[in-house]
Amino acid sequence: MPESPDDALCVALAGEPMVLLGGRAMHWPARSRLIIADLHLGKSHVFRRAGIAVPSGATQDDLLRLARLVEQTAARELWIVGDVLHGPASRAAWRDAWAHWRGEHAGLDVAALTGNHDRALDGASFGMRQLGEAQEDGPFLFRHLPQADPRGRHVIAGHVHPKTRVPGVPRSWPAFWLRPGITVLPAFSDFTGGHGVYAGRGDALVACVEGAALPLGRAPQEPPSS
Repeated sequence: MPESPDDALCVALAGEPMVLLGGRAMHWPARSRLIIADLHLGKSHVFRRAGIAVPSGATQDDLLRLARLVEQTAARELWIVGDVLHGPASRAAWRDAWAHWRGEHAGLDVAALTGNHDRALDGASFGMRQLGEAQEDGPFLFRHLPQADPRGRHVIAGHVHPKTRVPGVPRSWPAFWLRPGITVLPAFSDFTGGHGVYAGRGDALVACVEGAALPLGRAPQEPPSS
């Protein structure tokens, strides 16, 4: 469980207790599973090859944050809900950083759903299982695209990179977007853009502000799936 209650928000999704972490991850205690979306390994490398000046160390910073979350939750599993990569899986410093991180967490079961940027992903070479485009587990359907499930399972997805405004703060923050039947995770990568979203009827937003999960609306409480 999170070290401090100020860093997390406990919610019930499809009757399951889940923890939203201000570090842009979800924890499913019943599975001892940390869930993230849109890691986008190699994105800064792609930008540099295109001649765009970007700060160095973005991948290392993301992996340090991920390591802290694994330790904080004592997770035995890590699921990445699509867009593990961003572009070709070429040999570069970011790939060495991932290999080092994976070696330090050799006992962690890492699995990934396929995202639209994952055409070059070879799970075996990255030390992870590939789950395909969708995976059912309990009352949930894990997939990259946030599309409703015709069978009524609660979808946990990414892709959108939701961001929202916090009253009194002149910037936008990554956010969990909780909608009836769908939870969209914030992009885990700090070096990525975002899409401004607003809470509609029955929705809620939880902003990730300086490592804390800040609720901006009431999280929907759903009955267990049949």
